[in-house]
Amino acid sequence: MGCCFHGSTAMPPMETGSTVEEYAGPKNLKQEVLIKIPECKVHLMDEGEAFELAQGHFMVIKTFDEDVSLATIIKVGDDLHWPLTKDEPVVKLDALHYLFSLPVKDGEPLSYGLSFAEDSYGSLVLLDSFLKEHSCFSGLKLSNKNDLDWKEFAPRVDDYNHFLSKVIAGGTGQIVKGIFICSNAYTNKVQKGGEMILNSHADEKNSFVAKESMSNKSVGASKKNKINKNLKRVRKLSKMTEKLSKSLLNGVGIVSGSVMVPLVKSQPGKAFLKMLPGEVLLASLDAINKVLDAAEAAEKQTLSATSKAASRMVSNRTCC
Repeated sequence: MGCCFHGSTAMPPMETGSTVEEYAGPKNLKQEVLIKIPECKVHLMDEGEAFELAQGHFMVIKTFDEDVSLATIIKVGDDLHWPLTKDEPVVKLDALHYLFSLPVKDGEPLSYGLSFAEDSYGSLVLLDSFLKEHSCFSGLKLSNKNDLDWKEFAPRVDDYNHFLSKVIAGGTGQIVKGIFICSNAYTNKVQKGGEMILNSHADEKNSFVAKESMSNKSVGASKKNKINKNLKRVRKLSKMTEKLSKSLLNGVGIVSGSVMVPLVKSQPGKAFLKMLPGEVLLASLDAINKVLDAAEAAEKQTLSATSKAASRMVSNRTCC
């Protein structure tokens, strides 16, 4: 039971949940599973509570155009996907637990707590090395027992998300010679501020509970609404990340690490690209949000065009 590194093999380009994918189109586009670790669980940290989202194999998947990396995606189980960017805050809390924070524009960051099995130690060394290079990574050591309880830890994450929202609003980095680089100021704030907040003592959790009990009915209803909203955001992000991955393989070239002119070889790809601000680098949180918005808009445009074409066909058949 460990971490698997895979080469690429051919398979149908639109198959969901496939391990490695190569698109036999005009460019040498492919997807490759770089890291695969079994027995991973993911919890959403929200409103001081923890909700299990998925469990299964943890995979780091990259989309390439020849040797150029276009995007990096994390997948857990069959249905949960999210993008990994160079400015995405990732904290290793102890030997087996990680916190991924995914800032999205319509609210505070989505925070995913990941738990791995004890026999994954060797694989996690490789994962740490990858995250240090491909995210805004920091390591804490909350306990030597590796027995973190996400439900007990969740209240600290709310404060952490408030903090991250302010830091990210100030900017995360810049593009230098076609490569996105996190600023030192952003990295230092995320790492030092995160360490201080996430290392806070249980007293803060108790104060959270006391505050909530002042008005159980109103607070409970508000919490439920926010939680349901964020669960919808999780599903939307996962769905759009998967669609983004497929869009890349269908002919839209978008670079994450170095500059190249976007390549479009299909009508859906052209519709997708028209809504993007020129060359887009999928290396930053801001770029990911813009691309996901564009992908959603392009999908609606394509569905609308398909519906109109179908209506015309029905009309023509009726006339004949």
